[in-house]
Amino acid sequence: MGVLIIVFVISIIIAQNSSFAVSQFATTKILRYINRVSKAPFSNMVDPKRVVSYEDMLKVIQQPEKVIIDVRNPEEVKSTGKIPSSINIPLNNVQNALATMSEEEFKKKFQRPKPSSSDELIFYCQSGRRSTEALDRALKLGYTKSKTYLGSWNDWSSRQQ
Repeated sequence: MGVLIIVFVISIIIAQNSSFAVSQFATTKILRYINRVSKAPFSNMVDPKRVVSYEDMLKVIQQPEKVIIDVRNPEEVKSTGKIPSSINIPLNNVQNALATMSEEEFKKKFQRPKPSSSDELIFYCQSGRRSTEALDRALKLGYTKSKTYLGSWNDWSSRQQ
């Protein structure tokens, strides 16, 4: 958000001190930059305390009390594989699974107990974007120990070869 404000102020200054053609050109370039920045990875927008690394994940997969959640679509998981001990809850189902699904239904569907709000949840996806969205949703639901693996499947799979 701060970047957008700075860019907006710069565009106003340019518009006030330049001809229309120059300011229109500058504004177009600025809008392209904003579009590019808005599509950038979330790494600069996530609290570093909420991010786990590949090295952390190597330890986490050995800790069954931690819940690793793959938020990709099932088709993606089938075609690429998954991180050991993770469960697949697609992003659009995360809120329902954590907030409204019963203990019994969760266990039946995911073959593990439903996490409590005091459990550590670690989300991942293909590249980190959806896992960051899932992290935000979990935090809003009271899962205060939630984290994201920003490297996600791209990082994991590249290091496993």
